[in-house]
Amino acid sequence: MIPELEEIKRVFLKEWDPIGVAGTPEAADEYDSYAFQVFTSLHSGATADTINEYLRSLETEHMGLPANSARSEDVARKVFAIHHGWTKT
Repeated sequence: MIPELEEIKRVFLKEWDPIGVAGTPEAADEYDSYAFQVFTSLHSGATADTINEYLRSLETEHMGLPANSARSEDVARKVFAIHHGWTKT
């Protein structure tokens, strides 16, 4: 288990959750692959803007949902801050 990745997974499930599965225990890993992609992107130098674009493309292109720009931007900033909190220690 990688603590930084686990925090990103938690943010995706509890705060991003575009399809509304947070209350379903069976779906606890629904966004894990996206979180891992963001985790590796951050370690390759991705910015909060890059993460925001990725989340918005997941919502609109992959999930067929309308973009929720405020939510994806907020989550992108949070995971970016999580990453930088872990890389400073």
